[in-house]
Amino acid sequence: MPGVSGHVALITGGSRGIGRGISLRLARGGAKIVINYYQNENAAQETLEQIRSLGGEGIAFRADVSKKDQVKRMFEYIQENIGLVDILVNNAGEGQLRSKSTTTIDEEMWDRLYQVNMKGVFLCCAHALPMMIEKHWGRIINISSTAAITGGSSGSHYAATKGAIIPYSKALARDYASQGITVNVVAPGKIETDLFHATTTPEVIPQLIKKIPVGRLGRPDDIAESVFFFASEEAGFVTGQVMIVAGGYA
Repeated sequence: MPGVSGHVALITGGSRGIGRGISLRLARGGAKIVINYYQNENAAQETLEQIRSLGGEGIAFRADVSKKDQVKRMFEYIQENIGLVDILVNNAGEGQLRSKSTTTIDEEMWDRLYQVNMKGVFLCCAHALPMMIEKHWGRIINISSTAAITGGSSGSHYAATKGAIIPYSKALARDYASQGITVNVVAPGKIETDLFHATTTPEVIPQLIKKIPVGRLGRPDDIAESVFFFASEEAGFVTGQVMIVAGGYA
């Protein structure tokens, strides 16, 4: 099966958690991997080592996806060192969940979530699309959240910025379908990552699991498999879709 073999895949926030799972799955499928990270260089290098242990090829680049100049430099570096990006996974996201009430969310917090969760998606798409148009082939997978569907429990600021990804992706899907480019969304539910455990008290976890019909938390691999499908050659007739990966939670 063609899958993703030979393609260049950029995964933003690709160094750990869901992003690491996606990076490793696409590497196993034969894609050349670009790991974008913002702070944790050690995690990025660990993920690269795992990719290379699989016989894969990869590079890492530090950039804040909400900053236009940094995104521009990242895409220039990728083109010079590994080729044109034709698979883009916009996974980088910001939580900042110290306040969940609209009456206590400050403007700085709102702006930061918007800049990373939505503006970062826009900037990366804007730089990747010309490369995909040149190849007349491309796959964009934007990572949203079940909070975009249900409102979630992480605050209106988080739900709003993750929710905006869905209509944006649907509009892109229509705009670029004739260029051989598909745009889809994966909306994860409760996924067991280091960030999840850092922001969730242990006594709450059994209560969360009770709300999930399949009876467990999700794993990064669950999201990675969904992304792999959307990224594959075989998914060329699927665009503008939202796949909720939440064990029946949403």
